Amino acid sequence: MCISFLRLHPHRAILYNQTMKQIFFKISLSLSLAFLLAGCSVSPDAGTEDVSPASGEVLTAEGEDSSSEAEPSGAQAATPDPAASPAEQPLPALLPADNAFAILFVNVGKADAAILRFGTHTVLIDTGSKDSAPQLLAGLNALRVTQIDAVFITHSHSDHLGGLDALASNYDIPMVYSPFFSETDKNGTGKIVKRAEKLRLAHKELKAGDRVPVADGVSFSVLGPLELNEQDDNDNSLVLQFSYGNRTYLFTGDMQFAEEQTLIDSGVRLQSDVLKVGNHGNPDATGEDFAALVSPSIAIISTNTGEDTDSANPRVYSALSMANLSVTQNFPLGILLTPDGAGGIALSNPAREAAPVSVSVAQIDVDRQSVSLSNSGTGAADLSGCILFSARSGAALRFPQGTILHAGESLTIGAGEALSFVNEEKPLNKKKSNTIRLFSPLGILISELER
Repeated sequence: MCISFLRLHPHRAILYNQTMKQIFFKISLSLSLAFLLAGCSVSPDAGTEDVSPASGEVLTAEGEDSSSEAEPSGAQAATPDPAASPAEQPLPALLPADNAFAILFVNVGKADAAILRFGTHTVLIDTGSKDSAPQLLAGLNALRVTQIDAVFITHSHSDHLGGLDALASNYDIPMVYSPFFSETDKNGTGKIVKRAEKLRLAHKELKAGDRVPVADGVSFSVLGPLELNEQDDNDNSLVLQFSYGNRTYLFTGDMQFAEEQTLIDSGVRLQSDVLKVGNHGNPDATGEDFAALVSPSIAIISTNTGEDTDSANPRVYSALSMANLSVTQNFPLGILLTPDGAGGIALSNPAREAAPVSVSVAQIDVDRQSVSLSNSGTGAADLSGCILFSARSGAALRFPQGTILHAGESLTIGAGEALSFVNEEKPLNKKKSNTIRLFSPLGILISELER
């Protein structure tokens, strides 16, 4: 007789902290192994779960190949080319006609955000920082996203979690996923759990071995974290792998050497065609052994080296010398991956269209918590998809389709108006100066006002 162990969840009356989580997780793995050794007849992937974004059902899934690659020889130092990027190309020509599959690694500065579109299904892996919310919304506009199916937050740091508030203010988010092991506050509550509760978003924790269906025939396999790292939440990063069109993709959050080693020791198959490089390409991640096991043909670093001078580090370039390595800072909108029509992957640099310059931020009213725009041009301006952003609070508004501002007219955004900053009662600070920025749908700055 075989027994299936279900993950325990916290209850209000029980102190359920990260230490207990780790104990229960290790016990379940040990007992599963004991049954296997005792001759219990199970499927090759016993102990894994399929977690549906819509229903949360637990389903039986196919197992992962646990074979590993040979260990690498030492790599020589390489000097990265910070300016390397392909020429910009018109965005409409780059997207598949049927929107079948595309990944946009959004240029969110030194933060992380990737938008994955599978036909009518869209998921995000990380949301950038609070300050990069306009760029995240611009990326969603670029992929013509109208509906989000799920958001995966790899760990609790603000450069991965910070854009969730602005995202939730402009899109319905049916489910937020985060790691089973994660940093908590002083009361033992997970920081991502707390943020999801604040935003009233459904939330599930994932553990190694889970599978999450995200589209027809596509599931994310959760490879890590395998254990709690109490010293650094980077090493509690959610590690996700999936296949599409005979190509394999690996997303590693900010995973560093410690978590990399747990994955290597586990024997899980890491080889992938595309790697989202861990921890912004800093030298404390992407060890030579790990890089050799993944052996990607394309590697993406999300960073701004002007803000994080250790990122896109020469040692990481050297470790990934087998890959075509690109850095998001060199792509104004972001790095776009699409099928190339021959079974491979095309990497491109989508251009951004010019902005409607006749519209400006005309007034900031702190007392009324409102912002006014005006159109000084001679014709009507279409604001559909444009992004209004309060730099102080991080409040963001993506103008709905059909928002037109006629010549000579003004538009006020605020409480009691037709348009407002959703989920943000005080988008303006009464004690400090406020900066309001208006961006085009693809993230080009149109107007800015500071008061």
